[in-house]
Amino acid sequence: MNRVEEINFKHDQLRQLLAARGADGLLLRRTRNIAWFIAGADASIVVDNDYGAYSVLVTPNSRVIVTDTIEETRLQGEEHLNDLGFEFDISPWYAMNPRSTTTMITDDGDVDAVLHGLRRVLLPAEQARLRLLGKDATEALEEAARASQAGDNEYAMSARIAAAARLRQGTAIVNLVGTDERISRYRHPVVADKRLERYGMLVICLRRGGLVVSATRLIHIGPAPQELHDKLQKVASIDARVIAATRPGRTVGQVFDDLISFYADAGEPDQWKLHHQGGLAGYAPRELVATPGDPTVIEAGMMAAWNPSIVGAKCEDTVLITNEGFEIVSQASAAWPKIDVNVNGQIIQRPGILEL
Repeated sequence: MNRVEEINFKHDQLRQLLAARGADGLLLRRTRNIAWFIAGADASIVVDNDYGAYSVLVTPNSRVIVTDTIEETRLQGEEHLNDLGFEFDISPWYAMNPRSTTTMITDDGDVDAVLHGLRRVLLPAEQARLRLLGKDATEALEEAARASQAGDNEYAMSARIAAAARLRQGTAIVNLVGTDERISRYRHPVVADKRLERYGMLVICLRRGGLVVSATRLIHIGPAPQELHDKLQKVASIDARVIAATRPGRTVGQVFDDLISFYADAGEPDQWKLHHQGGLAGYAPRELVATPGDPTVIEAGMMAAWNPSIVGAKCEDTVLITNEGFEIVSQASAAWPKIDVNVNGQIIQRPGILEL
């Protein structure tokens, strides 16, 4: 499936949505939905904005880029959207007057919820892009981690993550660094003016082409204390078991019930209450945060990113769910220390602590 074939397939899905809603046009404005529909387009200028710098009007017989004179030349000259079957509706930036249809709907409210469901199951072409993104996310995060030295400011460590992401044509839309006591104090250690003494946690959510891969790595200057290794061993066991439990046909709620029991088996029955545990991923770091009783049925082609943690230790990677099991697309590199976890006879490797 090439890019045009992928867009055509998704156009067919939106034709069905239009027919079901009795509408003759759908205006896609949200960056996640635009990235999904145009097979990896990035409509963001302000990177944290939910809405793109241009919109896409989808009708049963056409797909139209609705934009202004600022974006027109780049979209035609570099994005080559004409070659993908798109027309252009261009207005002056100071007098936007986009084309409309008789009964047009937008990607807000319950319509966005429908698109959210379509986004969650990746087509083969999207899965191929995900695998490449996962590899690059691993490289970016581990490159930044290996460069760490005692005395580094967290801002400098975070800057390395951002630079490594940009060099791989992506954006670190989540970029967290916690050092030493901050790792135990805060589950989300937003970067602070603090210097690394011994222990560091680096987190990335790398976005490229709309898809997002999440991963966490832990480092220690010199040998890490056994207590820390033991704690991470527990978290790694929980993580490996919940990854294996995330199978097509099960519900997110059933997997979450398993996750709670895995914490209890590790002797940490209440730690799951202190932070969300991750869930389904895709065109957002979490398309769905798992909660008890969630009825969402897991399907092959979905992504998951679990992030179990015990105070002071955390595991996180992104997986692609398949009919055969799972692929850890952000698996730690060969040179990174691993923790082997035996889950019903299958060895699942989780990242250990890199001692620098």
